[in-house]
Parts: sequence; structure tokens; C-alpha cells
Amino acid sequence: MKKCKVYSDGSHYIAIVPTKGYSGIRRRPPPEEPIIVEDEVVSSNEQVTTETKCKAVEQAEQTGYAEPFEEDTHVEELTQNEDVTQPSLASPTPAKTKRISTRAEEFERWYRESFGMNSKKQYHFIASKLAPYFPNKKELHHYLGHKMECKKRAESTRNLRCLRRASLHGLSYFVTFTYDDKKCTEKEFEKRLLTTLQHFSSRKGWKYMGSWEHGGDTNRLHFHAIMYIPEDKMAGKLEQKREYNVKTRRMDEWIENRFFKDRFGRNSFQTIDGVAMTVGSAVDYILKYMSKEGGRVICSRGLRTFIETDIDREDIIGRLREEDGTKLLLFDDFKVHLDGQELGTVTPGVLARAKMVN
Repeated sequence: MKKCKVYSDGSHYIAIVPTKGYSGIRRRPPPEEPIIVEDEVVSSNEQVTTETKCKAVEQAEQTGYAEPFEEDTHVEELTQNEDVTQPSLASPTPAKTKRISTRAEEFERWYRESFGMNSKKQYHFIASKLAPYFPNKKELHHYLGHKMECKKRAESTRNLRCLRRASLHGLSYFVTFTYDDKKCTEKEFEKRLLTTLQHFSSRKGWKYMGSWEHGGDTNRLHFHAIMYIPEDKMAGKLEQKREYNVKTRRMDEWIENRFFKDRFGRNSFQTIDGVAMTVGSAVDYILKYMSKEGGRVICSRGLRTFIETDIDREDIIGRLREEDGTKLLLFDDFKVHLDGQELGTVTPGVLARAKMVN
């Protein structure tokens, strides 16, 4: 089998046989028309709480944003029939600012704002925010249904890709870095930590995949990552720590790296042993906070999803599914090839020399 793509699902190696096909020209959708958005100016001592979000959701459900629109029914006509509580004369009218945006940008904004809601409430909440930018409910629900479906498909694909990367490269440490105010600022911490990890990736062979997250209680910036650290390439000394947690009223135990402790602050190195923590749970943890923050997954250079190699017939166990001949189940010690030459059985050293693709 020539030029197969091989990935790991955490337990087995699976090869995808190349197939011939023509998917056609990929066409980009036309750019969206700009819209004018009015934002209320919120004072510094005011905060948006969960209760405020729930009230907005309840109001959206009462106004019927989840039900299909009738054609040629404009939002302006609907708002006239809504029972909206008028503000009292004593309360001042909130100031508003205008800005230029697009429907897609506003959808992304309210999608992140509704993080943590169930799918139904999330749909109602976003629909109530986007309704002023559509002429009728039919267009609103057609647009919103398409965007929500694309979001689910993209999240599912991203989760699968990250899980395959972590399994293929043997990422075996779940690490959390937190900065100390006495050592650096938040901006310095973000820049210096990534620079350090990049140097360790190129000089020591470290591999990592992680995302940024602000803590819920202190709003302090963290970096959660899954790492592969070769033997004898650990920077600093790992120390066992034990401390009383006032909030949980329990003793916390963790393993801390002295090198990162002296330069940035508190950190923890937890081994992914497949019992207390698995690769799947570690990946889910990172992607959960990535969705919450609206950020992206940060990977080290060369952290690809597949190995492109030729497959010998004696390395094939059989088809993954009887009805599908494009996926083949391989032995754990299958041989990796590069440009027709055998590199050896799959190991971290062989992966460093193999051709990796996405």
C-alpha cells in the first residue's frame, strides 16, 4: 500500500488507504454585508450575571424566536405586539455606541457569551440577539441553523484531530502553568512561557498542545497543556508538594517543576497514566476552556495528525470495518517508510524522521 495516512486512536494504529476522487472546486461564500450594531455603555461597577442571561433567554422563549417565522413578517411588526416592560421615568436612558460589524462576527460573540447553556437555551439566546439584523424569522432561523450546525461539525472535527495528535505523539503529561505577580506580569508571562516552550521543543524534543484560560475565581491567566517530554530531557527538578486548600478544606497534593516555579510561578505536572487521567479526558479539558475563552489550540512545531508511509501487507491485521476497505487495522510494531526506504518500527525516534502530514 503506497502513501497511506496512519493515525492512532489511543489503542491501535489505523491506516487510511488513498482513494481517487474529484470533489470539485471549493468555492468561498461571498463576504457578508456590514451591519451597524448598537452597544449599551456599561459602567465599570456593573457586571453581567448569569441571572441576566437567563432573563434574556426567558424573554426570547416568550417572544417565540424558537418557532418558525411567517413569510414577510418583519421584526418591526413583531416588536410592536411584544409585551415589553417600559423603563421608569426615574431610570436614566443607557448611552449607546454604534460600530460596524457583520452577522458572523455577532454570532461568534454571542456564541461565546452563551457558553455553558444547554443547546435549546443557547439557540434562543443567540436568536434574540441576532433578530434585529434579519428582515423576518425565516431568514433568521435558516442562517442560525446553518451556523450552529457548522459549529458542531467544526468542534467535533477539532476534538477528533486533537485526540489523534495526542495519541500519535505519546503526550503523557498534563501540565498547568500559573504566573506569579511578583515574578512577571500577565503579558510577560504569556510571551516568556511560549518562548521557553518553543526553545525546549527545538532543543530538547518537547512536544506540547495547549490553550489559555482565565481562572473563574481569581481571573488569573493559566496555560493548560498536554506534553511529551523525552527521558533525561526534563528541565528542572520535579518536587512533591502538599498544601492545605482553604476553599475546599482539604489537603492538595501535586508535582511541581522547580525550573518553571522560579521563573513564572506555581505549576503542576500530572502523569497521564490511563487511570486517574486519560488522554481523552486531558484533551477534553483543554478544548473545553478553549471554547470558553474563544481562543485556539497552541501546538509545537511538527505536531501533525498522520504519518504518511507505505504499508507492508504483513503489518496489516485486517479491515477496520467489513464494509469499508479504506481503513486498515495495523500491528503496534508496523514498519515506517520514507521515500521507499524503511526507517524501522514505529517509535518516538522514528516519528522524528518520518513524514508527518495533516
